[in-house]
Amino acid sequence: MEFRRMYGRPDYFIRVAVADHAAYAAFLMGKLSPLPAVLRLGSHLTMKNIRP
Repeated sequence: MEFRRMYGRPDYFIRVAVADHAAYAAFLMGKLSPLPAVLRLGSHLTMKNIRP
């Protein structure tokens, strides 16, 4: 949905939309982490949408 190159850390910001936590884990482990340029990953998951 969104892909940005950032100043400082993190180097890149990627926003994805997935069906659930299992789909997110599959995306992370199957698509993102195997890339040779990816050294580390950090995640933030939405707890609750306060304002649509």
